[in-house]
Amino acid sequence: MSVAPPGRGVDSAYAWRLALVSMACVALGGGGIYLPMVGLKEMAADFGDQRAVPSFAYMVGFFGMGVGGVFMGWLADRTSPRVPLLIAGISIALGGWVASRGGEFALYAGYAMLLGFFGNAGTFTPAMNNVQGWFEKRRNMAIALISIGPAVAGSVWPQVYRLLLPEIGWRDTLLVYGLSAGALLLLGALYVRAAPTLRGPGGRRREEKVHLPLPSSMIMLLLSAAGFCCCTAMAIPFVHMVAFCGDLGYPAARGTEAVSLVLVSAIVATFVMARLAQRIGPLPVSLLCSVIQIGSLVGFLHVRDINGIYALSLLHGIPFIAIVQGYALNLRYLYGPTIAGWRLGVVMLFAMAGMAAGGWLGGFIFDATLSYTSAFQSALAFNLLNLMLLGILYTAQRRRPMVGLT
Repeated sequence: MSVAPPGRGVDSAYAWRLALVSMACVALGGGGIYLPMVGLKEMAADFGDQRAVPSFAYMVGFFGMGVGGVFMGWLADRTSPRVPLLIAGISIALGGWVASRGGEFALYAGYAMLLGFFGNAGTFTPAMNNVQGWFEKRRNMAIALISIGPAVAGSVWPQVYRLLLPEIGWRDTLLVYGLSAGALLLLGALYVRAAPTLRGPGGRRREEKVHLPLPSSMIMLLLSAAGFCCCTAMAIPFVHMVAFCGDLGYPAARGTEAVSLVLVSAIVATFVMARLAQRIGPLPVSLLCSVIQIGSLVGFLHVRDINGIYALSLLHGIPFIAIVQGYALNLRYLYGPTIAGWRLGVVMLFAMAGMAAGGWLGGFIFDATLSYTSAFQSALAFNLLNLMLLGILYTAQRRRPMVGLT
């Protein structure tokens, strides 16, 4: 058992400060992915007005982050959660330079490898696994704090880009992001300490064997598939919200407001759902979030009024982060406090793949049908599959008490 320095034990003031710093690091690492959304036209203009170029950079950035999360979770177990953050800081600074200074290939490589695989991936999964080990009494609330990092990034960085893009262009804007976020991540890494959790020989984290309600491979398959399905369903209306509002005759500003409502609702609901998970368990909360998302998707199939869109955006935001944080909570409840970091990385890989696939699928179906009706119907189908997969795990888990974690 590793011993924390005085004043830096489990549930200490330092643990809360660490959670806050870790959330800020997640928000810093996730900023680059929003530039292709905000600066789509500016970036496309540099590549023959091909909007597919920044869109593809957005997609490979998500995939790079997902695949890198598995590696970074493993690396944090083998070394320290500080190491992935140090790598992330250097990689994001370098990635901002590489992606902004070259042509199409440099843009893809910068987003996939430096900003994604070695950059953003070094923030979320290692931080989530580490912070869980620093808490016993209010662990769910600490996890909620980490979970809102991507929403904070989505709220802050697009506003920064809107100020910088007209003045210095997308290339220098991306360079400013890379250098500033990279430097701040390096500072944040200096504050991070590994949780006082059980370690194996050489100080390395070792996963203990626990009694599981299903074979471990089946649990990982169910959670990974559920993560892909829920995030695919989630991304279709979210990524295409501005375009959907435009098709209904509303200006782009209304669609942007709807996106902001999703993020605001997500931040608030994450803490509410974390509190609820302490009372009834994380898996019932995940099922509840899945049902709520089904309700919002059914609504998007019929809504035409902007006030209705605003209301559905608030509803869609409730599970936007909470259902994803539920996967981290469920993994720890199932595998115990010494859970291997790569497990969350694998589940998040499929979740990020779902976000990337959902954004692309919505556009593909719209191009084929010239309507978002079929796209929202496909999102609903993915969400129903998510509910079924979580239901299988819930039925199995009811036969076995959880491992006594709060």
